[in-house]
Amino acid sequence: MALDPHPNAHPDAAAFRDPIALAAALSGMGSAVRARTRAITRHHAMLLRVRIQRNASGRPGPNVVTGQYRASWDVKVTVAGGQVSAVVFTDAPQSRRLEYGFVGVDRLGRQYRQPPYPHIEPAFRQTEPGFLEALRSGALPR
Repeated sequence: MALDPHPNAHPDAAAFRDPIALAAALSGMGSAVRARTRAITRHHAMLLRVRIQRNASGRPGPNVVTGQYRASWDVKVTVAGGQVSAVVFTDAPQSRRLEYGFVGVDRLGRQYRQPPYPHIEPAFRQTEPGFLEALRSGALPR
């Protein structure tokens, strides 16, 4: 692999004239990129979970009664088909009501006028720029 002699080429750029050499270089880079992407995704998913839990620890988020709701948040990172995804989730039934509020009558006939206590979206908005920047600057090996 020779450096590209073009004067406007990036200093780290490489010139490939052989498609097999290019394919081999990209193939070798793939596992490093996947590992780094997985690490960045896992880190920011866990950071999002911590921020949601912190936001769910009193005003302006929901008040803590038992701590069970806050502890119910979890992270699942999946790598499949060359894609990395992370899901930050809870199976606590009150999560939607706490985030968006609820006005009306529930199935048991109880009347509610519960205001929203946003804690998920603010955590996401705070985490997203750092995640995107980490992917932009750190996914490719140096």
